[in-house]
Amino acid sequence: MIMNYRIFYFLILIFAFTSCEKDAIDLETFGRIEGFVLNSETEEPLSNASITTTPPTNSILTAPDGTFAFDEIPSGSYSIKVSKSGFQNNSVSVTVREEKTAIANIPLAPEEEEEETTDDDEEGDGNDDGS
Repeated sequence: MIMNYRIFYFLILIFAFTSCEKDAIDLETFGRIEGFVLNSETEEPLSNASITTTPPTNSILTAPDGTFAFDEIPSGSYSIKVSKSGFQNNSVSVTVREEKTAIANIPLAPEEEEEETTDDDEEGDGNDDGS
């Protein structure tokens, strides 16, 4: 009877050791994104443009010279969205690699201004003969 318990415990120990494999731990790696935002028509840098990423990291604003940088972000693929009042939003995709810098230069097109109409333009009948 004691022999059966020893065999039973021995089998449990063998099962425990063989079923516990060392799992590989994926260490998270980090990189950087940098770039600049410019007016697509004048090619002048745009300051205070809002920069966000998907998946989310931080939300930042461009510097006075239109530059921006995300430091120490996890490696992977990102969509970078840029918005600024008076301009159409734009986005680009980048891939961040371990200890590398991904470059994202993003042009923004000015929003088209809507033509203002006056009441005189709408009320005219097209007859300029003074009658």
